[in-house]
Amino acid sequence: MTAGVDASPSLPAKEEPAPPRRRLRLRLPASRGRLGVLVVLCVLAAFLAFQVGRQVYASWSISRQASDLQQQLNDLARQNAALRDQLAYARSSAYIDEQARRLANVGRPGEQILIIPRGAVAPLPPGLRAATPAAKPLLEQWLELFFGP
Repeated sequence: MTAGVDASPSLPAKEEPAPPRRRLRLRLPASRGRLGVLVVLCVLAAFLAFQVGRQVYASWSISRQASDLQQQLNDLARQNAALRDQLAYARSSAYIDEQARRLANVGRPGEQILIIPRGAVAPLPPGLRAATPAAKPLLEQWLELFFGP
């Protein structure tokens, strides 16, 4: 036998234990001065983020108000155009004639008023009646609908 080698079959060979795993750790600054600087930087970053968020919200709010005001302006422009049209009609002679007939029963010179009493409906003379075409049988109407005339 050789020296240093154990040849006994009954003893298992010893395995070396695995080295312990190293955890990655965030190392903080060792001195209090550096820790203070880190805290001040975190506070400044939070303050800047807050200020930027406020400015973004203010900008969004102002743009929303501007679009609402633009919509109101467009609505007022449409109302203004409608009122201008009404004013132009009120200044026209057609409006004056209509109001004179409606309020004062005044007509134009040479105009005759025709009053038709209620229930006085007479049929049209045969010469003025529209000619109504004779109705085709239902089967012919369906055939024309599906297969054409």
